[in-house]
Amino acid sequence: MRLRRARCPERALFEQSQVKNPFLPALITSGLLPLASQAALIATENFDYADGDVAGQTGGTGWNYERTNEAGAPAQTASNWNNTFGSQTQIVSSALVTSGNGAHREFGGVTEGTGSTSNEREGAFRADGVFFFSVSYTPTTANQWGGVSSLDFGTERIFWGAPGGGNGGNFFGIDVVGSGQTNSTISVVTGQTYTLIGMLDFDSDLLGLWVNPDGADTASSFDVSRAYTGTNWSSSLRLASGHTSTWDNLRVGTTFADVLPVPEPSTSLLGLAGAALLLVRRRI
Repeated sequence: MRLRRARCPERALFEQSQVKNPFLPALITSGLLPLASQAALIATENFDYADGDVAGQTGGTGWNYERTNEAGAPAQTASNWNNTFGSQTQIVSSALVTSGNGAHREFGGVTEGTGSTSNEREGAFRADGVFFFSVSYTPTTANQWGGVSSLDFGTERIFWGAPGGGNGGNFFGIDVVGSGQTNSTISVVTGQTYTLIGMLDFDSDLLGLWVNPDGADTASSFDVSRAYTGTNWSSSLRLASGHTSTWDNLRVGTTFADVLPVPEPSTSLLGLAGAALLLVRRRI
């Protein structure tokens, strides 16, 4: 006898919505409606601020992630950007520019610190779990390091991007501070914009880096990987460089799919979405 699988209530609601709005798939495809998988997003940041120092800015979405719910911690509100080292990091034309300096932002909440009642501790990963990030990176001067770091509160632990040292910023790779580098054969070209995706997987003891991922890439198709058995905290991400670099479109999530860059909707899709919304409005 063939068993009939119970129908998911959420699926039933989705199917009903399709009947009422046959253009819903097009709206989702166009990016005008969110996908359920985006619920795993930790944070996004497009640096849409006026020109000036990034320190203190609290825009974007998320940045109030909570992995634990410790008693006594204050209500979660978005964390803010901090200058990590060097001179002030600057917003220029809705992008972050670093040059011999860096800025970082905590995954969880505005209250910082290692104590059990801080938002920063609540939102941090430690010894278990996995997160991914993606960012747009443009080095505008040559032969210097630039990349994204995982901070253990105030201490840098892992670096993804173009490491310095023996690599000299010439190739993309991963640097575990104090333990060495694993570098690719992908050259860093001055003036070229790259999409970088990084992974810290405590559960599988693995680090990963993708350079300009495409539709064929998956969570296991990285360009560079490195074993990692650290049990440190990862409480924030830092964007920094020794040369002049531009950063944009930062995303942080718990799955590879969450951090894939969101393409701009095409003119035709926008037209279809607009027509669908107009039709829905006329039917109401």
